[in-house]
Amino acid sequence: MNSKTKRFIFITLGLGAFLIYASKIFGNNSSTGKNIVIGDSHAVMIASKLKNATAPTELARSGWNVSSVINALNSYPVSTDVSKVFLSIGTNSGYNKNDNIESLVSKIYAKFPNARLYVFKGSYGWSGRYENANAANDLVPYYQRFSYLNATVLNNGLGYFATDAKAHSTSSTQAQNIINEINNLTK
Repeated sequence: MNSKTKRFIFITLGLGAFLIYASKIFGNNSSTGKNIVIGDSHAVMIASKLKNATAPTELARSGWNVSSVINALNSYPVSTDVSKVFLSIGTNSGYNKNDNIESLVSKIYAKFPNARLYVFKGSYGWSGRYENANAANDLVPYYQRFSYLNATVLNNGLGYFATDAKAHSTSSTQAQNIINEINNLTK
């Protein structure tokens, strides 16, 4: 083999290795995998209006808290074809500082090893646990914990609603903003 052929083979192999390495670092995009929404009733509600994401019934149910999602994930198979997981959680536990968010995030990454995790903020006010709009202060440290675990907290969240019906409406400005943000991420 002459030196030009050796150089060509070396460069080709190097470029191939670089591309494989880059794909591992930068992950998958929505065109190469499924997008799912998991968690509580807000996950079900928001997912019903999304273009490129669905809520598996085994992983999204009304009334669920962190422990409920962990328990559901325990019996869910590993899915390497999921590229984005959108999570709605916190409302039903009142954004409890004792929620085992670390175990939840670890379990999500174990079950969806090729996925990026996104979290959207839930609602308060209507449940009776938070009867004033100042309860937003509890949301900040709750969702910061997800950020510390390499999850992306969406810019838009639900926030304060006076009634259950308003909190679960997909026509509210807040819900529409979440739907649009997720649709933009899953194009």
